[in-house]
Amino acid sequence: MDLNLNVLRLASGLATHAAQRQALIAENMANSDTPGFRARDLPDFGAVLDRAVPAFTAKLTRPEHIAFGADAILGAEPRPDAIEGADAPNGNSVSIEDQMMRAANVRQSHEMAMGVYSKSLEILRASIGTR
Repeated sequence: MDLNLNVLRLASGLATHAAQRQALIAENMANSDTPGFRARDLPDFGAVLDRAVPAFTAKLTRPEHIAFGADAILGAEPRPDAIEGADAPNGNSVSIEDQMMRAANVRQSHEMAMGVYSKSLEILRASIGTR
C-alpha cells in the first residue's frame, strides 16, 4: 500500500509556501521605515505549481478520477514587489496596507492547507477503522 498521498504533499507544500510568504511580509513590514528598502514577495502558489507540472502526474486508476495539480517547488526566489509609483520620498516601497492584505491572504491559504491536511487524515483514519 502506497501512503505517499499527493493531496497530503500538496497541502504540506501550500502550508510551507504560506509560511515563507508570511516571513517575507514580516520582513517587509519590519523595514517599512528603512530608506531604500524594496518590498519583496514570492510568486503565488499556483504559479509555483505551474512550473512543476512536468515533475508530477496524478494517478488515474479509474475513469472517474480527475487529473489535477503538481508538486510544490518551494525554493522560489523572492521577487521585487510589482507596485509601481508607491515609493516613499526615502525610496522605500513598503505599503503597510498592502502588506496587511497580503498577510490576510497568506493566513487564508495556510488555514485552507491545514483544513485539507486534517480532513485527509480523518478520511484515512476512517478507511482503516482507527477513528
